[in-house]
Amino acid sequence: MTKKVTKSEYIQISKSLIIKLYKLGCWGKGSLYEDELKDGFPSDDKGKVLVVADALVKQKILCKKAKKYGFKYYLNQERRDKIDEIRN
Repeated sequence: MTKKVTKSEYIQISKSLIIKLYKLGCWGKGSLYEDELKDGFPSDDKGKVLVVADALVKQKILCKKAKKYGFKYYLNQERRDKIDEIRN
């Protein structure tokens, strides 16, 4: 079941995700599993985090790769200008 995300929630969650990945230096070498991505979000937002993350993957702001224990997410180096714009 897909969670419905409002525009304001989308903006807030995407900014939080990008800041989190940026602070951790996740530019390909460093990346976070889906569960780690949800850490730190309020329990009612945890279900929406992956919906927002997948939307950011479609926009090529985040990248997603399959690993042994699930998917890992990291920032797309080629979209650094857009990432800096969202982060600030």
